[in-house]
Amino acid sequence: MKNRLHFILFFLGLLFWMNSTSSAQIKMPFAHIIEVDILDTKLNKKDTTIVIRYDLKGSRKRLYDTRLYYSNNGGNSFKGPLRSIEGNIGDSSRAGKDKSIAWSFRKDNPYFDGQRTMFKIEATEIPKISNGGPENALRSLLIPGLGDTKVRNGYNYGWITAITYASLGTGVMMHFRAQNKYDDYEARIASSPENHQNLLNQARRARDISTGFLIAGGAIWLADVIGVYGRGLKNRRRANREKELLEGEGETSRGIPLIYPSMYQGTGQVSLLWQF
Repeated sequence: MKNRLHFILFFLGLLFWMNSTSSAQIKMPFAHIIEVDILDTKLNKKDTTIVIRYDLKGSRKRLYDTRLYYSNNGGNSFKGPLRSIEGNIGDSSRAGKDKSIAWSFRKDNPYFDGQRTMFKIEATEIPKISNGGPENALRSLLIPGLGDTKVRNGYNYGWITAITYASLGTGVMMHFRAQNKYDDYEARIASSPENHQNLLNQARRARDISTGFLIAGGAIWLADVIGVYGRGLKNRRRANREKELLEGEGETSRGIPLIYPSMYQGTGQVSLLWQF
């Protein structure tokens, strides 16, 4: 009984951690890592620009906000983000190789001399804004994690499905193991009293483990349904507030962009020393 209680407490702690990380908006497993690799820089004296080539590694299904900075004190501090730039930069960047940025340095700093110059590119993932309502809880009721893709910014939450089914499957497997051990105990197939008692102990341990996994799987499933319903309600309230705001301002245009904090922020920074 004591082992079963410890097992249940462990899985409830795991469940609390998963819910807290979702609320804190921390990136979960299977997410793409953002990396920025600066390839080279080239000075164009004719039009006073510096061309910087780089690779942006990440999910090709996402947009990134990329910004360019420079330092002229060996990287102790950086200035920017720079504004007199053209090319693959800004809030609609996609992952890919051999991207380029052209910086008109005289426009941003007429006294720029290129000495001890160090460049840095930062890339931050821009999340999708999901508007799924509480009705998506029915999706999670059918398959755990399925409703999250509609209410939680469009990411893949298949790990919830995997953990839930793995817990339930392990619970069922251990239940049959416990039953088999108990059948052997009832049939008295052991060669000695010690082995006979050991069969009963094995059956009890397997039963406790089975109960723990089944409770954990059911708790995760139920928590996911409740979580999707709650997030769906928040999405609906937010959509209603936005609608009222637009109507109150007499706005007739559609698709007005709204700024939200990034759900999953991953920043890739790489610096390259370059001089005139």
